[in-house]
Amino acid sequence: MLPQVLVGLGLFSLVSAGCLFWLERFQPLFLAVSVGSLAYEGWIVHARPPIRRTWGIKSIFVVSLVLNVLLVGSWIVLWFRYR
Repeated sequence: MLPQVLVGLGLFSLVSAGCLFWLERFQPLFLAVSVGSLAYEGWIVHARPPIRRTWGIKSIFVVSLVLNVLLVGSWIVLWFRYR
């Protein structure tokens, strides 16, 4: 049973390394999609009449902005850390 477990772990590790490689290669695409969606969301919020910009809509936009900044910041920190 132990050899099957070790083979399974090896295959899982190989798949994980392959996924990590492709995720790293597509990182600029993820960044572009993130910034593009945030810009689109900002445009939608800005295009609304001021009377229809409720606190809920503004808070959703601010949370999205904060999460995007945290995500990009963590990518930068990790890039410098593991460079």
